[in-house]
Amino acid sequence: MNLSNPKWRIFLLFFMIFSHSGHAQSVLNRFEIIGKQKQIDIPFQYQNHFILLKALFNKSFPLTFIFDTGAEHTLLLKKEYSDILGMTYDRRIKLIGADQSEEMYALISRGVGFGLSPTISYKQDILVLEKDFFQLDELTGLYIDGIISSSFFKTYVTHINFKSKKLSFIQHNNFRINRKFIKVPIEVQNGKLFVNAILTINNNKIPVRLLVDTGAGLPLLLYSNSHPDFEPPAKNIPGKLGKGLGGFLEGHIGKITELKLETFKFPNIVTSFQNLDSSVVVQEEHQRSLRHGLIGNQLLNRFDIYIDYQKNLMYLNPIKDLTKEFLVDKSGLEILATGHELKQYIISSILPGSPGEVAGLKKGDILKKFGGLSTNLLTLDQIITTLSRNAGKKIKLYYSREGELKKTVITLQSLI
Repeated sequence: MNLSNPKWRIFLLFFMIFSHSGHAQSVLNRFEIIGKQKQIDIPFQYQNHFILLKALFNKSFPLTFIFDTGAEHTLLLKKEYSDILGMTYDRRIKLIGADQSEEMYALISRGVGFGLSPTISYKQDILVLEKDFFQLDELTGLYIDGIISSSFFKTYVTHINFKSKKLSFIQHNNFRINRKFIKVPIEVQNGKLFVNAILTINNNKIPVRLLVDTGAGLPLLLYSNSHPDFEPPAKNIPGKLGKGLGGFLEGHIGKITELKLETFKFPNIVTSFQNLDSSVVVQEEHQRSLRHGLIGNQLLNRFDIYIDYQKNLMYLNPIKDLTKEFLVDKSGLEILATGHELKQYIISSILPGSPGEVAGLKKGDILKKFGGLSTNLLTLDQIITTLSRNAGKKIKLYYSREGELKKTVITLQSLI
């Protein structure tokens, strides 16, 4: 059984094990603001709960990258672009995904330039995947070419402004913070950010260590095998939670009583539950740095955020109602984007007993009209958001099955 909403199930899992342990020490990182400017502002798009940056890859080829605080390395997902540009590769390394069932490889390319702004000098070593294991285009309805690790900007204070949709990088000696922001201690490990929080589950208050992950399009994820109380609630949806190097990641989605982060509280927060690979659990316990889960953009986008890597601090100021219910799919449909400009929307699976199945839809059906509009006029994000509206809402659909045009009505209902 599969979850239908890519906003919930897609996050990027980089539990990569390198066959050459010296790789991490050899990574080049050069990010500098040119001239005497106090800060640089870079616009971003915010779609499907991803922060998307437009960059001139190798300073010549316009590509789209996810800005990811949960990734240790910057990755190019589509090797054909680096091949077209005639880029050289230093060596080939083996990657092991979450399930360790398949050998996968990446190539290291040294000193790759990224054109983000005329006043930024930015070069770094990157990993180029030999094969695009993620296939994020069809899962998100967006053309996504790679992932930029936020750690390569850590020499400056990073400002994530979800209101103005700008990333800003600020010189430390020019950084001043408004007193309305709440100071949140962070731990920086291998370029990743971690925070401590308190969960309330079954009347138990549990301290947790969570990854701050802008590469995750969900509010909260817990690793079920990291704590004995992290069992999904009785009312949950089983299915796919994310996409990792080893393929889709299975788990459940339900609600827990509360997440508390410093003074901020999130009641009845929608939570994903997934087992963390056992080898990672053993490794992190050995290092005494076990993570219990992660917080993603559906929670983070409720704040104005500053990250100071050097002082191990994050500053948060709410810009939305923290108690507002998180959107979650109420149709039971999993939809992929294919075809010209990713405008053909195909039902790839249906949750048994869900409103989608009750409406008579089947795997392989192609959506033609949605809520009175041709699907050519809609994005996958818009379709998914509509399917996450209030329970009881009726949506008229026209769809094609084996060349025959059919119509139906879905009545949304809460699944958790």
